Amino acid sequence: MACVTVWEMAAAQANSAEALRVFRIKLSGRQMKSRTSFTQPALLSGLWVFLSMQEVLDYYFSDQLAELRETAKDFF
Repeated sequence: MACVTVWEMAAAQANSAEALRVFRIKLSGRQMKSRTSFTQPALLSGLWVFLSMQEVLDYYFSDQLAELRETAKDFF
């Protein structure tokens, strides 16, 4: 299912699809060559991070996330 989603996202021509591709590439943490705007493996990686992020945001409240962030600062 994820591969089909990435395939559809890569093939989409709308401006909103381009914005979503850029967002997912940033989430993936991968660097693109100057002549390449995206790759399907990078989109898949970004999709995984996005879904993980959505699950966290659905489970925790913003004040809980802020508290966890403060706790994590002790370890950095």
